[in-house]
Amino acid sequence: MAVKKEISLRVARFLFAWLVLISAWRPLFAAEAPELDQLAKIVADAKADTNMRMDAAIKLGQTKDSKYLQLLTDALKDSNKAIRWTAAEALWELGDKRAVAALIEYLEKGEAYEWGKVITMNALASFKDPRSIGPLIKVLEHPNPFLRRSAAVALYTIGDDRAIPALIGLLKDDVGFIQRVARNFLVEMTKDRMKDEPPWEYDEWARWYQTNSHLLRIGGAR
Repeated sequence: MAVKKEISLRVARFLFAWLVLISAWRPLFAAEAPELDQLAKIVADAKADTNMRMDAAIKLGQTKDSKYLQLLTDALKDSNKAIRWTAAEALWELGDKRAVAALIEYLEKGEAYEWGKVITMNALASFKDPRSIGPLIKVLEHPNPFLRRSAAVALYTIGDDRAIPALIGLLKDDVGFIQRVARNFLVEMTKDRMKDEPPWEYDEWARWYQTNSHLLRIGGAR
């Protein structure tokens, strides 16, 4: 009986200490919302300092709070290109899949800053949404090899087999490292359907695809 009483006292002391700790922190939590709302105002203010707006956007993304989804998707159309690509990064941080359509729209805009395209493709890869496949495949035709590489990485990450013929096409790319990246991704994406050693050259892969396209999983992500 004495042992049970001692345990009960320890539990009571622990709960009391926990309540005291929560009470001490509550004012800090309460102060957080106004601060975030102020950051939202900074992001929306086209006249504010660019670096301040960029920093505010990233911080809002890091909250993981979908309350700021609309603000950040609107920022993808900001007149300041630095704010546009920062908004893409913030949406990546936010992690709300409802941002996919806006990110695709931004990716497809011709004036989008190249670094912004890279960030956007990374974000789309993280969401693994099948709607991204077509727009990402188009980027494989971009004259910048680093954008082609980023698109290939995003397609591989999503894991939709619709990317396979497009990656096979990259085996004819003029840039050697693009060919190597495409080949490595093709091997990984098809290894569970390979009976023999994987093909090496473009013609071999093209023949393999023609023979085995019925084995591909279309529309599914890993």
